[in-house]
Amino acid sequence: MMSDFEHKQGFLPTDSSDMDNQFERFELLSAYMDGELTAEERKQVQQWLDSDPEFHQLYKQLLRVQREVPALRVPESSVSVDDLSQGVFDAIDGQDRRKRGLIASGLGIAAVIIGSIAHISLQDGLSPRFAQTVSDQDALTIALNRPVVEIPPTVR
Repeated sequence: MMSDFEHKQGFLPTDSSDMDNQFERFELLSAYMDGELTAEERKQVQQWLDSDPEFHQLYKQLLRVQREVPALRVPESSVSVDDLSQGVFDAIDGQDRRKRGLIASGLGIAAVIIGSIAHISLQDGLSPRFAQTVSDQDALTIALNRPVVEIPPTVR
């Protein structure tokens, strides 16, 4: 969206190349006013100033801005430099404390979740079970009465 200034100054582009051209002309004019151009660029800007009334008007407006900006009063700050820098460092320290607090809270929540899962799995009998000791007599009885594998009769 174009500002009123850009529209009045003929900066309303018809296409992107026209906008690039206007921007380049403005940059050259600004550099011209700051004395940063080569001789050839100065000659080009001077030609635009002589031949283009809108460009010349823009030049006069920029001269006025350049002349009036140094005269602007800078408002006094109600905060001293030391107080401001201390406030910045306090804010940074506060952010670090909050980050550490969030990390500690996250670890605590993770520990509670893992503990809850472990507790539930122990309640449901999902924990690993170890072999129970069986007396030799029970083991032998089971093996004789119900063998796991069919034992064929022996032929002599």
